[in-house]
Amino acid sequence: MHALGEINRMASALGVPKSTRETAGVIYRRALNEGLLPGRAIEAVATAALYAASRMDGAPRSIDEVSTVSRVEQIRVERTYRHVSRELGLEIAPTDPRSFIGRIASDVECTDATEREARRLAGIAVENGVHSGKHPVGIAAGALYAAAKQCDESLRQADIAHATDVSEMTIRNRYPEILAATDTKDE
Repeated sequence: MHALGEINRMASALGVPKSTRETAGVIYRRALNEGLLPGRAIEAVATAALYAASRMDGAPRSIDEVSTVSRVEQIRVERTYRHVSRELGLEIAPTDPRSFIGRIASDVECTDATEREARRLAGIAVENGVHSGKHPVGIAAGALYAAAKQCDESLRQADIAHATDVSEMTIRNRYPEILAATDTKDE
């Protein structure tokens, strides 16, 4: 009961849909039944279950976002997530960076045209494998910055970095890679 209460508390703070909360509950119960809890904090398993459920249900939250509302350190959440997903054989596809663009665009208050362009650029980056091995939020932030440049909108790297909790250096590194992928597609 404590774990389900934690899942509901965190899900409310993150604005996660009810179906995702239920999926997280199912994952937690499976972990409990498989004996994966000994040696791990209930809160860590509950947080990992919520993170996995949000990814599985297509409403992803970054590990940073989920850890922020958790009562457990991020490193413990990451370790528990890897353990639970591996042991339960959860089918979790890599997160598409485009799924983060709407929230970021809303936070930095950019135009609809910039948001659409960012989605297009992120899609091209995914098609060309630019996202492979890179944090999806960093790709989304880089795509939004590149889109702002192309749409002549004044968006600062610092503002996007603050909204996404990634460094300005990450944005500086990602946006040229994204633009290079776009140039490759245009050839």
